[in-house]
Amino acid sequence: MEYLQQSLLHDGNCTRTIPLDLLVEILYLLPTKSLIRFQSVSKLWFSTIHSKIFVDLFLTRSKARPRLLISMGDYGSKECFIFSAPEHDNNDDYKSSTVMARYEAPNLDPGYYLNSGSVNGFVCFRGVVPWLRDYNPITVYNPTTRQIVKLPDVTPNGRKMYTRLGYDPVEDQYKVLCVMMLDNKSRNNPQEHLVCTVSSSEKQEWRKIENTTGDSYHSIYGEICIDGAIYYRVGKSRIVKFNVRSEKIEFIKTPKESHISTTHHSILINYNGKLGGVHYLCTGNLMTLWVFEDVEKQEWSRMACIPCTWPGHVKSKGVIHTGELMLFNPWFYSSKPFYICYYDFNKKSIRKAEIRGLMMDGDSRRIHGIGETTGEKLCFPGHIENIRFL
Repeated sequence: MEYLQQSLLHDGNCTRTIPLDLLVEILYLLPTKSLIRFQSVSKLWFSTIHSKIFVDLFLTRSKARPRLLISMGDYGSKECFIFSAPEHDNNDDYKSSTVMARYEAPNLDPGYYLNSGSVNGFVCFRGVVPWLRDYNPITVYNPTTRQIVKLPDVTPNGRKMYTRLGYDPVEDQYKVLCVMMLDNKSRNNPQEHLVCTVSSSEKQEWRKIENTTGDSYHSIYGEICIDGAIYYRVGKSRIVKFNVRSEKIEFIKTPKESHISTTHHSILINYNGKLGGVHYLCTGNLMTLWVFEDVEKQEWSRMACIPCTWPGHVKSKGVIHTGELMLFNPWFYSSKPFYICYYDFNKKSIRKAEIRGLMMDGDSRRIHGIGETTGEKLCFPGHIENIRFL
């Protein structure tokens, strides 16, 4: 706090009405929307809210209040609607509860879709423009500040392209990994890995990195960022680990019987700080949890094989702060309530929470161009509010 006060006063900012330490305490207690709005009150308030110490202080508070990030893609208008809602705590007294969603208004052009979760408060959108095959704009967005950072264009030359956002906590940097897959029809279009450091104040450029393992892959499934590393599944009992800081690629072997590297009914999770994988079968009502225990020996432990009763067709995008697996129905019907289910690995029980406020009434749907059904819906756990500007 003393360092923050000295740095702001050296900038020529001072106030005679409110001591700086009291000002910081007041700002710390304000809702996020108020903080963003109060930046324009004075230079002192702007400097205080934008200071790294205050941003980190606010981030610490946000990590104790994680939220769900809900993406609804409308096939008619080609727009993406983003909401957030509180992750519900595990309360033994209640098997069902209700939480209210909040519209985050991404302010992006039609054609942008969110297919991956939040990384330290930021998300990565990739544009899909069918009539421009090689044009795939990539954008990093902060739902809290509404800041949009567009990355330089990438030309895939007809190849499939995947993007993943990562965060390096050591250098405090966000980077986007772009993988362009091998084109089997043309030897002139090999697999490429590109990296871009996200910034609005410095020139951005894509850097080509070498895959020193010599191994290649043809598909990418899911992703998760844990302690400065991006993990994603590539099939054939393999998971790719990309170190965000060193920009190095390595492969992790998975047990063949685990199926966590291939199927769409598998996900990667952060299991108590370790890389984990969950394989779930809706038809057989079975689930298996795998945890990566030893990096050197490439050893996994099989934690559970649990019979469950799933609430219809479900999808999962990870675990919430309580360690419970989040499950949801990916098809959203505006006339029906939207429920999130949480599975407790230890208690072997399921509870659910209804998410309200997803523009269910007809007037709201008409204003935002949402039809009776919105197509696919995705729900990502672990989103935190971050007031940082890149």
